[in-house]
Amino acid sequence: MRKTPFQRVFSVVQVAIMCHVTRQTILRWIPKYGLPAYNTQQGMDIKILEADLRAFAERLRVYVDWDAVDDEG
Repeated sequence: MRKTPFQRVFSVVQVAIMCHVTRQTILRWIPKYGLPAYNTQQGMDIKILEADLRAFAERLRVYVDWDAVDDEG
């Protein structure tokens, strides 16, 4: 059996903290700049995968403070 590597998942608020922008900015980046995001709980809870955020940040040269939030929430 192949083991899947652990992937961190962030909320919109966590990504905003990490990028030093507002929650509203992150919500704009999703449709405007193609930041991949996934709805959970019938669209009420938007999550962003670490790999997607890394690729987005590299593509648009967005600063991300990866240590700004903990893994707990």
